[in-house]
Amino acid sequence: MPDGRTLATEAFAKAIAAASRAPGGGRVVVEGGVWLTGPIHLRSNVELHVDRDSIIRFARDPALYFPPVLTRMEGNELMGISPFIYALDCENVAITGHGVLDGQADREHWWNWTRSPADGSERPGARLKRLAEEQVPVAKRVFGPGSTIRPQFIQPYRCRNVLIENVTIIRSPMWEIHPVECENVTIRGVTISSHGPNNDGCDPESCRDVLIENCLFDTGDDCIAIKSGRNADGRRLKRPTENVIVSGCTFADGHGGVTLGSEITGGVRNVFVENCRMDSPQLNTAIRFKNNAARGGTLENIHVRDVTVGQVGRAAITIDYNYGEGAKGAYTPVFRGLTVERMVVGRCQRVLDLQGFAHAPIRDIRLVDCTIVRAAEPDIVSHVEGLRYENVRRNGEAVTGPTPGAAVEPADMSG
Repeated sequence: MPDGRTLATEAFAKAIAAASRAPGGGRVVVEGGVWLTGPIHLRSNVELHVDRDSIIRFARDPALYFPPVLTRMEGNELMGISPFIYALDCENVAITGHGVLDGQADREHWWNWTRSPADGSERPGARLKRLAEEQVPVAKRVFGPGSTIRPQFIQPYRCRNVLIENVTIIRSPMWEIHPVECENVTIRGVTISSHGPNNDGCDPESCRDVLIENCLFDTGDDCIAIKSGRNADGRRLKRPTENVIVSGCTFADGHGGVTLGSEITGGVRNVFVENCRMDSPQLNTAIRFKNNAARGGTLENIHVRDVTVGQVGRAAITIDYNYGEGAKGAYTPVFRGLTVERMVVGRCQRVLDLQGFAHAPIRDIRLVDCTIVRAAEPDIVSHVEGLRYENVRRNGEAVTGPTPGAAVEPADMSG
């Protein structure tokens, strides 16, 4: 019953099971009203369609989201709390319609799980990272009821042919759209507005062939963050993210507009960002890359063109090896190949913040036909090789290299 009070978890499960048994699959249509539910688990050949007059509201009782399922938390695998909308090992799954998906998170529900235990004991997130580094089998990394690892909002896991289109997502516990080890993913026309902790908008992780187009991001963390596993788990899984197109998107608040990292151990290659607009004093960086000597991932072949940046709070482009663990690790981060064409920036703190390592320089950065109307401070460029400028103007003057004078700063950990 769409009254916002009656729990519809079982009704969703029965409808999805029936649709999956239909020849060629089926469509579960949510028509009108407010539907309160626990987790929704999709099956192959099923489309969940939420019409314009409908809201699916996810219940705040954590007990509803167990038994544990295979999931990832910040790049590490575990058996833990179910995402709100989840699919495992499926083909041809879709979430469509112009309705609203409401996670009901706030400072007293889900977001408060970021607090440290009052007794000073090990936080569940820290325990998961430790278990992953100790190479404990995933089946034994069980985080049941009582754990404070928050659920993702939408997580297709090891799926093929995924479509998420036109829905609006609000009040998420943490990451909103998190495809993991998926192929052929399309995210189109989605509106995301959620400002809680770790509220990344869209985080394709260890995926291949991803299209993100005509979406609006207004988030409490990175708008888009492309990932590929963390440290020991990333090396065990060896699954890069590759062949990603971000096109026609609008970015408001967030830490980074399009970000690669920091859970990037498996590597990222072949990313194309085009025809996007970014504009907010609460957007820290337009294009951002986060890596370090604990991740050691390879980032290569990144292309950005025709991006308009009204304003960002910090650097327009950031590549930072000092993020997180920084130089504390045995693995060499690699960055090679970023081309930025026809980027226009109205206002930023600085154009570039590039911080490599002496033994692992950032390589091959090209700025072509770019205009920066107002950059307030000099650039940070440390351990960079092959930085080239072609027809670039900064503060009304033609430039052929970075503006000198800034000192290397500690890594920015906000996002």
